[in-house]
Amino acid sequence: MVVKDVCEPCVYEQAAMTPMPSAGGGRVSKRLQLVHSDLGGLMSEPSRGGALCFGTSTDDFSRWTDVVFLQIQSDLLSEYKKWLTKALLHTGTKIKSLRSYNGGEYVSSAFKALQDENGTTHQTTVPDTPQQNGVAERLNRVLVEMARTMMRHKDVDQDLWADAIKTAVYIKNSVTRRALPVGKTPFVLWTGNKPNVSHMRVFGSICWVVLHKSHIDGKFGDKAAKGVFLGYPDGSKAHKVILDDGKVVKARSVVFAETNVSEAAEIAEELPGDENVEVETGFRSASDGESVDADNDDQDDQQDDASDESTDDN
Repeated sequence: MVVKDVCEPCVYEQAAMTPMPSAGGGRVSKRLQLVHSDLGGLMSEPSRGGALCFGTSTDDFSRWTDVVFLQIQSDLLSEYKKWLTKALLHTGTKIKSLRSYNGGEYVSSAFKALQDENGTTHQTTVPDTPQQNGVAERLNRVLVEMARTMMRHKDVDQDLWADAIKTAVYIKNSVTRRALPVGKTPFVLWTGNKPNVSHMRVFGSICWVVLHKSHIDGKFGDKAAKGVFLGYPDGSKAHKVILDDGKVVKARSVVFAETNVSEAAEIAEELPGDENVEVETGFRSASDGESVDADNDDQDDQQDDASDESTDDN
């Protein structure tokens, strides 16, 4: 702001922040041309896997989001490297621009060296101006609100917040967004396939995992184990369930009680983009050598900086 005649006392009394520019123009036209990233937390209670915060990366073109869970914020760099590799293998291209807030995790010398190595332009916010990273900031707020609502709806334990946030991301990637073309979802634009939502169930619902015969105690033993539904594990056509004894399992055949009526559900034999696999019976527990805790799973814009041409995304 420039004024001809400066009245210094007036400046001290009446100075105001420069208004943020409104979004306008077009959006990016390809995946990974622009990625929005931010950290959420610190949480008041650690998750079952020991995480206290989470980080998100959102592709501006598709609005596809990936989430990672961190015990400390400095773990972001190692998780971001893993995400870079996964994104490169999926799209065949590197990130052109990354937008994040100006926090120490994003401006460290190691993080800068990684961006230089990959030829990525790093856009950071001005201090005390989170609006410039509006897509990521609002996304993290919405994810926490969704998780809080789902947990409150079924009154699940607070240490399951990571599973709730991961489920919120799963839902968000499968539904339409105002920032996207009509009828398009992040899943479609990121993978090229239409999402299958027939297997979705209410987070925190009481359910029963149907046991394989090898886990049934004798002729008259129970044929199912009671638990709570925690979401959808990466890399498996299954549901994630925490049993009453505290064991976390991945199960394909589950009986759900979402309301007052029990409902049997099985994962579809074929999900879009997946290869045909041999149908499994029974379940696998996290103690069988493969952890399935959400913390370890691989895995709006109108106030943004003028270089982000997106529309509102809430």
